[in-house]
Amino acid sequence: MIRQRFKRVLLVAPDNSPRRLAAEYQYVKHVAETSKLFPTIFDMKPDLILFDYAHVNKDIEQMVRRIRVNPFYKKTKICCYKLRAHTATDEFLKAIGVNYFVYPEDLATESTEQVNIFTAILDASLMRVLAKVAQ
Repeated sequence: MIRQRFKRVLLVAPDNSPRRLAAEYQYVKHVAETSKLFPTIFDMKPDLILFDYAHVNKDIEQMVRRIRVNPFYKKTKICCYKLRAHTATDEFLKAIGVNYFVYPEDLATESTEQVNIFTAILDASLMRVLAKVAQ
C-alpha cells in the first residue's frame, strides 16, 4: 500500500506501465504523453511528480525548468527514476530543480537514505513496476 505522505502523485512514464496502479490508488495519476503533462499538472496540482528519465530524457530539462519557474508549483517535489547514475547529467538536473534521484540499485539495497525517503512516498511495488518498464 502506498503511504499517504503526498496526497497527489503524478507518474510520467511510458504507456506500457500498468494502468492498474493509477486505478488502485486515487491519488496517483499516470501520464504517458508529455503534451498532456502541463494540463494535468494544472488540473491536479501534484505534491510529487515522478519522471521516468528513459521516457522523457529529451524534454526533461524544459519540463523541470517550466515547473520551477512557476511559483504556483514551488512546493511540488520532483523525482527522477534513472537506470544508472551519470554525474554530469544528475548534477545538472539537480541544479535546475530535481529533488530526488532513484536508481535500480538503490531499490535493491533497503538501507540507503534515498530508499527510505522514497518508501515514505511510494511503496516498493510501484517502484518495481517502474523499474521493469524502464528496462
